Amino acid sequence: MVFQLFLLWILIVVSPLVPPILVPLSYSMTGALVVQKIDPWILSLVSVAAAVIADIIIWKMQNFVIPRMTIDEDPAKDTNIFSRIINKMNSYFKKEERIGRLSVKWEKYLEKRSGRIITFLFAIFCYVPVIPDIIATRILYKKIKFPYFIIAAIIGKGITHIPFIFLGKTVVQLLNIKI
Repeated sequence: MVFQLFLLWILIVVSPLVPPILVPLSYSMTGALVVQKIDPWILSLVSVAAAVIADIIIWKMQNFVIPRMTIDEDPAKDTNIFSRIINKMNSYFKKEERIGRLSVKWEKYLEKRSGRIITFLFAIFCYVPVIPDIIATRILYKKIKFPYFIIAAIIGKGITHIPFIFLGKTVVQLLNIKI
């Protein structure tokens, strides 16, 4: 069981890199552990902690990784759709005035208490599985302070993982699945 929990932890930490493949795999592995009748609180703790650690890693590494993702400086030579998308993203983020206008509006809004509360609620919403964690973290990077980011990630990931685990446990008990 401990080895399976460790594998689940690794899978959840790495899952933001390839969300369409690894996120469903992590939910499948969580479901398999629920069927094996592991303690749901331990499973919830491992799942939420791994997801929050993955988001913290993304938060800390994004300014190091994003500028280095330029594949080819000459977009005319690109035939790969991935490299064209990355180059468009890089050119957008290199032009600080585009981001600066939005940031100025958001910073004025953050001066009010209601603006900070709405931003915190938006941060919680970002970590519910609506948009990928990498994009959510990039959106929130300088809009919310780091401790509040961690709290929002814990709440958002808790809203995502804990009901899934306990609903799965209830279904297993109702169906009386034996392993």
